[in-house]
Amino acid sequence: MPSIQIPFSRSSSSSQSNSASTSSASPIVAVSSSHRSSGQHSAIVSEPLSPSIPEGIEIEEEEDFSPIYRGRIRSFIMDNQLVINTFIAGGLAGAASRTVVSPLERLKIILQVQASGGGQAYGGVWRSLARMWREEGFRGYMKGNGINVIRILPYSALQFTSYGGFKSLLASWSGETTLSTPLRLAAGAGAGMVAVAATYPLDLVRARLSIATANMAMANSPSSKSAFSAQDAKLGIAGMTKKVYMTEGGIRGLYRGCWATAVGVAPYVSLNFYIYESLRSYILPAPNEIHQLGSGELTIRKLFCGALAGASSLIFTHPFDVLRRKLQVAGLSTNGPQYGGAIDAMRQIIRKEGFWKGMYRGLTPNLIKVTPSIAVSFYTFEAVRDLLARWEDIEEAQEI
Repeated sequence: MPSIQIPFSRSSSSSQSNSASTSSASPIVAVSSSHRSSGQHSAIVSEPLSPSIPEGIEIEEEEDFSPIYRGRIRSFIMDNQLVINTFIAGGLAGAASRTVVSPLERLKIILQVQASGGGQAYGGVWRSLARMWREEGFRGYMKGNGINVIRILPYSALQFTSYGGFKSLLASWSGETTLSTPLRLAAGAGAGMVAVAATYPLDLVRARLSIATANMAMANSPSSKSAFSAQDAKLGIAGMTKKVYMTEGGIRGLYRGCWATAVGVAPYVSLNFYIYESLRSYILPAPNEIHQLGSGELTIRKLFCGALAGASSLIFTHPFDVLRRKLQVAGLSTNGPQYGGAIDAMRQIIRKEGFWKGMYRGLTPNLIKVTPSIAVSFYTFEAVRDLLARWEDIEEAQEI
């Protein structure tokens, strides 16, 4: 008689034989015929080591939701592709522009906050850059750039994205197809204020790191000693942030001078976008004729628009930038000037140094820095945005 396999059964036998011990080691129950001469069937049953699923019974598998989530994410990205592309392009534009001019950015901060009068540690752009290289090397040029890039990535991304968002919002509100000048300026101001509010603590810490190793006295300090200790010069991003938080009033210390910065940045960003877009409409050909220009000439024209926009905007807003730096470093030394706020700081600076000398301190290196910085920023933004748009078109064509 052929063997029959039973998946799960208890042991029972009508006779004990050597085959029982042999079959007990098997996880499968075997029923065999034996002792045909006696007319009796002996069943030798072995205990299975583990239960198995009976035939005909199916167990439900858990439903896999990952394709659903992937589909939703993909749908969200496709619906907001323009915003995402703008955010990415804006962040990369900011990082590229600030890295290119990092030495001038640091020098600008040093010249704005160092002591006025004779015996200044840094004087003159090229002489100061040479001294910075001699004393600190390439590392000195890049001092504070790490946190600057960390700050500028979200700052620039939010600025470009917010500007587009505010323009769309104001267009819907006003019903204008092409925004008027006041509304375009308002969109730029709103974008600048959103970006400042989100990233100001990083800007303050970067300013502290930039001057911590400069080996100079603070502005208007009666003492010739540096406002920083040797330990301060060794602090990194986290260390300086912790020091400001613990010694200068917590969150309030990290936002020292924020409103003055926002007031200064709002018109600067407004003018930047407005002047750039206006120059672009005059210097660049119409979209349907732009292919007639060579890539080199097109690049030069775009860089020129950005450089001129940045320089023009800075002349109007540089005093706010000086005021921001003064407030950011005011708490570094008890010997240095103490300000009761932005208005009080402006009064003290004008009274002691005069308006032009005090409020336009560091303008030359700032102009040298801003001109290429804004040019690279706008050019990188448009290049990355167009590249991402082309990739999107290629993906859509492949799907079709």
